[in-house]
Amino acid sequence: VLPVSEFSKDQFIVLATKNGWIKKTSLKAFENLTSRGLIIASLGEGDRLNWCERCTNKDDILVGSTRGQATRFAAADLRATGRTSRGVKALTLKKGDTIADVNILDGMGDEALLIVTMEGQGKRVKTDEFRTTARGGSGVIAIKFKANRIDDRVSSIQVVHEDDEVLLTTSQGVIVRQNVKDIPIQGRTATGVLVQKVDVLSGDHISTVSIVPKEGVVDD
Repeated sequence: VLPVSEFSKDQFIVLATKNGWIKKTSLKAFENLTSRGLIIASLGEGDRLNWCERCTNKDDILVGSTRGQATRFAAADLRATGRTSRGVKALTLKKGDTIADVNILDGMGDEALLIVTMEGQGKRVKTDEFRTTARGGSGVIAIKFKANRIDDRVSSIQVVHEDDEVLLTTSQGVIVRQNVKDIPIQGRTATGVLVQKVDVLSGDHISTVSIVPKEGVVDD
């Protein structure tokens, strides 16, 4: 669900798929929605539309993969296309890799990226460690995995602030609430720390990471 208060010509919808395709469409293209709905993207076989974010041409877009790669590029460099287009490649993925998350960076405040793996490792990384590059490359390392966790993958990459709280939930229904400030800031190539114990042997894994809404704050 993406709350929209007005359909400004200066705002866009960014859509991204699990296989790394991304597109930007003017928000005004969705102004006349009906109960029948509208086609918003064309998808390749086996692909799935997983992300819908709002941005302006002053923002940057950061895309991260499940194998720990990430790329950052200017939203202005992503050409706006119509509703039915497929889009372009955001990140060149290696075999078996998929997109883990898509974030809009506005450069405001003390924002950092919270990276959490399926086996419970996590860290914060300052967004300025990811320099703006051309879209479609192979990206840079966002996190390394511990040598004894060869099957670990990135579950979530989200923009957070120092005063945020997050909920980490596993596929078997275990939930933990944490203060973001208690999760250390590390470099891109660090493996992070254990932010939640996960019973990997039973098949459990981190399935969702959610930012707790601040009291009295309503999205526009």
